[in-house]
Amino acid sequence: MSNAPTVVTPTEPIKLVIRSELAKADQPVETNAESVASLPQFSLRLIDGLTLVLALVAGSWIWNLPPVGAMGGNGMHFLATMTVAVAIWILDVLEEYIVGLALLLAWVVLGIVPSKVALAGFSENSWFFTVGALGIAAAIGQTHLLHRLTIRLLRLVPIHWYKTYTLLLLSSGVAAGPLLPTGKARTAVAVPVGQAVSEAAGFEARSNGSAAIALSAFIGFSQMSFMFLTGGEHCLIGWNFLPSSVKAEFGWLSWFLAAFPAAVCISLTVFISIHGLFPLSPSERSRLAAKINQPRVNDLGPIGRGEWLTLTTLLLTVAGWLTTSFHGINEAWVALAALLVFLLTGILDKNSFKNKIDWGLVLFFGVLNSMAVVASHLKVDAWFTAISGPFLAKFTNDPFNFLLAVFLLVSFVRLVLRKTPAAAFSAVTLLPLSSSVGIHPGLLVVVVIMAGECFLLGYQDGPYQIAYAGTGGRAFSHSQARKVLAAKYLATLLAIAVSVPYWRFLGLIR
Repeated sequence: MSNAPTVVTPTEPIKLVIRSELAKADQPVETNAESVASLPQFSLRLIDGLTLVLALVAGSWIWNLPPVGAMGGNGMHFLATMTVAVAIWILDVLEEYIVGLALLLAWVVLGIVPSKVALAGFSENSWFFTVGALGIAAAIGQTHLLHRLTIRLLRLVPIHWYKTYTLLLLSSGVAAGPLLPTGKARTAVAVPVGQAVSEAAGFEARSNGSAAIALSAFIGFSQMSFMFLTGGEHCLIGWNFLPSSVKAEFGWLSWFLAAFPAAVCISLTVFISIHGLFPLSPSERSRLAAKINQPRVNDLGPIGRGEWLTLTTLLLTVAGWLTTSFHGINEAWVALAALLVFLLTGILDKNSFKNKIDWGLVLFFGVLNSMAVVASHLKVDAWFTAISGPFLAKFTNDPFNFLLAVFLLVSFVRLVLRKTPAAAFSAVTLLPLSSSVGIHPGLLVVVVIMAGECFLLGYQDGPYQIAYAGTGGRAFSHSQARKVLAAKYLATLLAIAVSVPYWRFLGLIR
């Protein structure tokens, strides 16, 4: 008889949760009068239906309005379709990719733009990056690499120190800003790690503990890019709109010093908000307490050939992302090359490729990319520029009020444009006003990037789509995410307010 010690792995809690959920699925559903609660459900459907009707009425009204500014009639038609789409996204009555597909059809079938313009988003680098990033996440999920990383973390930090994990994910994500070039790349790496930690803790899908872990990773790794000039392409694009003389004095270090206090304020506020919004339930607390007395977690055995191959490919991929400025190959093609390696080596087989990648998200992301192209083609961005100038001119006498107005304007623009085109649009619109209001142009770009990274609806952000789909929607729900995203909105406003005296001290505000 063997006397070998019992091996405890992080997969055991996961198996127990799966068995529990399967057992629940096999149980008959009780259908008494008290459990049906049909009236509240009916009321909710009625509210959704009325809101949708109002959105259609508003869309019809905008459709029939005469052209304004630089836009033609098709520009008004585009705004009409966007009004209806945003309302449906807010209601969550249909999957986002279904609404996106309806938008695409409306633009083409109703003659708003030619099909080549409507489909332009599917030829952009960011669309291919999404395919590659989701493929990499699926391949990693086929191995035990995340479980091995979880074991290392568990040995360093006990799993019942759950708040420490959220702080680690949040802070390490912020620190990763200058290392990985895009929020999508950082999200593709970070969110699966957070999910592995959550499963090792025994948190059920979409529980408060699971949401806290996943959203800490998401905010830290993808929504704090503004802290570094090299934190994302939207940062570099905004910076490139600065005059050459300003860029010479406002480089990487100056950008970091200007953004640092705001980043600290936002990180701490979000950390406090996450634990205030998602307190652990009694069952989650008892489950964590039980982890204190569990036997020491052992290894999963030696790393196999497939895991070595996956780890090597992942390290080379990250290295490729880090050195993009040297070899000139876009991050999207680096990600696709990694996906190709996984497919050729069988790490990601045919069935996994078809079933483990969220192809609805891939379709949706292409439509989102096209949205910015369509808006530019129809001169909707030029119309925004024309109406924003007089609005901002009212606040030029007070730098703080001007920055708040900038925040509101960028938030409005982000309903239609992604972070990168929004940064470009805002820089073109706002930089000419910087001298009259007494704000350094570099600081104005930093605030624009801060505001552009705030959003409430999933369709507005590519990394969010990767974070949500990368765990199959198990880590958190859209409603849970919106609570944290709203807290980040408020945290960003607070960060701007508390940073004004510091910016005055640095001479960035006169």
